[in-house]
Amino acid sequence: MSPGVTNICSTWGNYHFKTFDGDIFQLPSTCNYVVTSLCHSSYEDFNIQMRRQVVDNQPTISKITMKLDGTVVDATLPFSQSGILIEETPSYIKIKAKLGLVAIWNQDDSFLVEMDIKFRNKTCGLCGDFNAIQQFDEFYSHGTFSLTISTHQKWPIIWNTKPVCEQLLSGPAFSSCKDLLAIDSFVEACVSDLCHCDNSTNSFCLCNTISEYSRQCVHAGGKPKQWRTEQFCYKTCPFNMEYQECGNPCVDTCSNPERGQLCEEHCSDGCFCPPGTVFDDVNKNGCIALSQCSCRHNGKTYAPGESYSSTCKDCSCAGGQWKCVDKDCPGTCAVEGGSHINTYDGKTYTFHGDCSYVLTKDCDGMQFTVLGDLVQCIHETCVLQLKHMIVWGIHNDTWECCDGNAALSFNTDTYIFLNIIILNLTHSFLFPLFLIAGVTIFRASSFFIIVQTTFGLQLEIQLSPIMQVYIAASTVWQQRTCGLCGNFNNNQGDDFKVLSGVTEGTAIGFANTWKTRASCPDVKSSFESPCSLSLDNEKYAQHWCSQLADPKGLFAKCHTAISPDMYKENCMYDSCNCEKSEDCMCAAVSSYVHACAAEGIQLSGWRDTICNKYSTSCPSTMVYSYSIKNSDRSCRCYSDSDFTCSITFEPVDGCVCSEGTYLDDEGKCVPPASCPCYYKGSVVSPGEVISKDGTMWYGPTCVAPMVFFNCSNASPGVRGLECQKSCNILDMACISTECISGCMCPSGLVSDGKEGCIKPDLCPCSHNGATYQPGDRIKVDCNTCTCKDRKWQCTTNLCLGTCAIYGDGHYITFDGKRFTFEGDCEYTLTKVCFNNANGSFRVITENIPCGTTGTTCSKAIKLFLGVTRFLLSAVPYQIRTMGIYLVIEANNGLILMWDRKTSMFIKLNPQFKGHVCGLCGNYDGNANNDFTTRSQAVVVNPLDFGNSWKVSASCPDAKNKRSPCTANPYRQSWSQKQCSIIQSNVFTDCHSKVDPSPFYDACVTDSCACDSGGDCECFCTAVAAYAEACNEAGACIAWRSPQICPLFCDYYNPPGECEWHYKACGAQCMKTCRNPSGSCSTQIPPLEGCYPKCPPAQPFFDEDIMKCVEKEQCGCYGRDGKHYNNGEKVPTTENFRVLCCDEDLCTSKPTTISPTTTRPPVTTTTTNATTSTISTTTLNTKPPNCTVCEWSPWYNVDYPQFGPGGGDNESIKKILESGKHICEKPVDVMCQAVRYPGIPLSELGQNVVCNTKVGLICQNKDQGIPPICLDYEIKVKCCKTVKCHTTTPVQTTKPT
Repeated sequence: MSPGVTNICSTWGNYHFKTFDGDIFQLPSTCNYVVTSLCHSSYEDFNIQMRRQVVDNQPTISKITMKLDGTVVDATLPFSQSGILIEETPSYIKIKAKLGLVAIWNQDDSFLVEMDIKFRNKTCGLCGDFNAIQQFDEFYSHGTFSLTISTHQKWPIIWNTKPVCEQLLSGPAFSSCKDLLAIDSFVEACVSDLCHCDNSTNSFCLCNTISEYSRQCVHAGGKPKQWRTEQFCYKTCPFNMEYQECGNPCVDTCSNPERGQLCEEHCSDGCFCPPGTVFDDVNKNGCIALSQCSCRHNGKTYAPGESYSSTCKDCSCAGGQWKCVDKDCPGTCAVEGGSHINTYDGKTYTFHGDCSYVLTKDCDGMQFTVLGDLVQCIHETCVLQLKHMIVWGIHNDTWECCDGNAALSFNTDTYIFLNIIILNLTHSFLFPLFLIAGVTIFRASSFFIIVQTTFGLQLEIQLSPIMQVYIAASTVWQQRTCGLCGNFNNNQGDDFKVLSGVTEGTAIGFANTWKTRASCPDVKSSFESPCSLSLDNEKYAQHWCSQLADPKGLFAKCHTAISPDMYKENCMYDSCNCEKSEDCMCAAVSSYVHACAAEGIQLSGWRDTICNKYSTSCPSTMVYSYSIKNSDRSCRCYSDSDFTCSITFEPVDGCVCSEGTYLDDEGKCVPPASCPCYYKGSVVSPGEVISKDGTMWYGPTCVAPMVFFNCSNASPGVRGLECQKSCNILDMACISTECISGCMCPSGLVSDGKEGCIKPDLCPCSHNGATYQPGDRIKVDCNTCTCKDRKWQCTTNLCLGTCAIYGDGHYITFDGKRFTFEGDCEYTLTKVCFNNANGSFRVITENIPCGTTGTTCSKAIKLFLGVTRFLLSAVPYQIRTMGIYLVIEANNGLILMWDRKTSMFIKLNPQFKGHVCGLCGNYDGNANNDFTTRSQAVVVNPLDFGNSWKVSASCPDAKNKRSPCTANPYRQSWSQKQCSIIQSNVFTDCHSKVDPSPFYDACVTDSCACDSGGDCECFCTAVAAYAEACNEAGACIAWRSPQICPLFCDYYNPPGECEWHYKACGAQCMKTCRNPSGSCSTQIPPLEGCYPKCPPAQPFFDEDIMKCVEKEQCGCYGRDGKHYNNGEKVPTTENFRVLCCDEDLCTSKPTTISPTTTRPPVTTTTTNATTSTISTTTLNTKPPNCTVCEWSPWYNVDYPQFGPGGGDNESIKKILESGKHICEKPVDVMCQAVRYPGIPLSELGQNVVCNTKVGLICQNKDQGIPPICLDYEIKVKCCKTVKCHTTTPVQTTKPT
């Protein structure tokens, strides 16, 4: 029996020590000692020292010094840094080091160190050498045993204490310990304690050693019961907690009430909450019922039943969780800085256009269309005009354009164009204007024009400092819009879906499809960073734009509602890109202020510090205002108020009349007495009206078959180049407010986009910048699309969602939201949130540091399937190696791919949409709510979101970290140079399919951060992440080389052979010993890495030894995945037999032979007697026909495929096609699930066909939740008729 757990060293009570190897001794000293350190190594990974002091005649531990992996642990609790975590509970302080040790101190007399076995025979100090041999090196000196400090010396016996100690340590409370832990050494320690207590039996004399025995019992696997009483060794606890000898150390709390379910640690003694309660870590009020838990939001605590409201939702607190109800809020699309677009669904992208584009339109009909002219303004792209807000269906025969419909146009010179009429608004504030029925226009301030419609559309047009546009669409337009602003369906994932029916991979590919002029060329990708072109511009931008993200600055009030990160990036980009840096910088800052106002957060006073020239240059009679919500400060509204004067809009800023003054017809602010009177004034105020005359054009020479069209010679109402059709805009309605002269295709032809003309029926399809002819097919995710009539017709398979985690905490959720979160704890990546036991799972990641900047990388992965960890899972799964990835595929619809380093991809079946939560988001198609915390609150800060998904509440929250390239500026240029491969020609084929910009940014950040070794590893991981995204998009990129991130596949080749090769995009599914059929899931994407090409003589790949072998060398694999060599016994539950690992021996033996003829068999009888025997023989003259029946082995030739059309096909036909030798018409069959041998099919809860006619068929569509078949196997009973052998002589014995 073990004297203790052999990887644990401890000290307690009256100077007692137990070494790693189990020796117990005393060292009564208050000196400083080395408890344990790494001695037999060139680098000291750890050194732990301890000192005792005597307080009230009792020795206690006064100081513990730990140096772990070069870091001296001395910090405020809780602490998490450099792979070291320090947690404090009511009973202990626990130090966990990822290098491989755990230390626990009770802040009194007990200290324990648990060591990883990798340090065996490498330690020294009071804990010994950790070599599993007692009294080997620890107590031998020059070959002589010496234990002068041991308790083996005889103490004077004052009274008979040994029976007392034996009784205490072997009582009923320790019944589970007696077979795990010897008590002899602890009895001696107990006796020693009593002998030092002058006949007293106080706590110090007995309790400490009994407590240590209890702790050692727990570490050995026992579960001691309550042995303390109010009269003996009683422990008090804070709050209303209870002391338990064996409680769950993973405490359920209000913020994580499921923590205990994931506990991988053994029980421990200490203070715990009573059953049915959780610890209140919100208000620190002890243990309460879960229903009494409070909630937190934006730093404020809410009691159960309390609620808060925001612009678009109402939330109430219930049991520590937020229950929110969404309001009916409009969707808002923004075009900012001339190139930054934020769709109705919140997808943001940057596009440098140079044409007229459809910003948004009614796709079902032609009720409205909003166009925008994006023009290259010297160095940058700007909105030169918000052109043509078209309101269809209001007909006027006198209008000569737009088929009699109204067209409004706004430009940067404060002109409004109503068809061919121009209204000059430069000096006029005569608003509101009623230009057409259903549309009202306000000059809300000197900065903004508001267009209000009666059909659910509102435009805010910012004029100063540059033109920016905000379009708000009522919810009546959900799923009915299209254009650069997206389709408004609360799903960011399909915002890049174009009219041809497919989703483009990049913003440029998407935006190019929404040009309205055939003459405009497609915009090409450019990856140049504008701030890299001028150091002065970069410093200027950094100084001013960083104020947006300052946590204590002017805009901090809004940070909890609107994340400033994107606005800061846009501000930096625009400030560096613009010729007038201040104008673009101030426009970007005002964009953030505008977004905050839309959320109900009014920011004021910010122009006192930044961009103040715009607030100090108002006309003499006006004042600057931060918040303008209506347009009622006009003489018209004062004198003859109507409904337009009460229309409100989101707060905007600008110059307006001061309080108590009103705007008159001359644009001056006057007191009420100076206002003229109005009575039913005209809709259009008097102003300068100019008729726009045409200009004579002299046409250029056009390339045939194009011809020049001259608007000057055309009839009124005729359309010119502005309505030239091309293959890309063939189905788009033309919107013309003026005729444009130029080269056009003849009637019956359209532009092919290459300065030529083509017949419309010959137009190709396009996708990701490539063109395809009719009949061509492409793969889009898991669907196949066919080109027909210029559009794609695609299959409608439901594809798996993917969550990606790579490098320095970079995440891409299932719904496509990107963010970076660096934490040092364990975090839940994804889990089933609604207690779906059939498909439940949980994936947890643990981060460790990979640089002095505190950078963390996802290194350790824990996967739980069902209710237990995957090695003991109730959910069927397969594990295989594919290239550099470890792939785990579970039958509940989860696939996990991990490169064993820092990259991981999780794929989920669509059945889990809206049913998961964690750092990977909720997989509901709406990326806007992906930052849902554990308490169901939606936040905007990645830190708040990530910290909420800590597994342990005692682990400290992650904090904002300094940019690695700022902390390590000497690495920035190297990182940018290395990472430029992502934007180089190497990946050209992928640039149109997957945007490289975010991967490049992540690569630079990671390469800057990995400054303490592994820098190439960080760089290679970042590039590999982009390459894998390219692989999934259908672009195979062979980017590795002997100089750049090589993979040395030749390592696996035997001498003189060349089986192993690098495959950039994976290889076909191989026949392996674990997968002899060579069937792989179609949902697993191509994975790069080293792959063998097995020769015909050795066609099977053994993943365990990484070699190609013959089938006979594969051996067998048990139900638990364990490998068995040929001849080894394989345990099985089938008929309580033990099978042999040999196919011939493992099959059942032939059954009894049954004659089938009608001739009766010959029977004989035998009677025994003590007399002599006379034998007679009867012969069968004609042998009968006999039927021989035999059961086949278990066959599993198919693996369940996901999707409605998938399932498991173990039919007779399928088995025969796989090459197995069975009969076509068996007389009997047996079916079972691979993971549930021996369990009847009726108890598995699945609809399965199992009969002698077809074999076994399981279809996903016939199942419940989850809709996926288990992996089944079948064996068949085949019979055949043969001639029976002639019988041997039958002897009849008669007594004589």
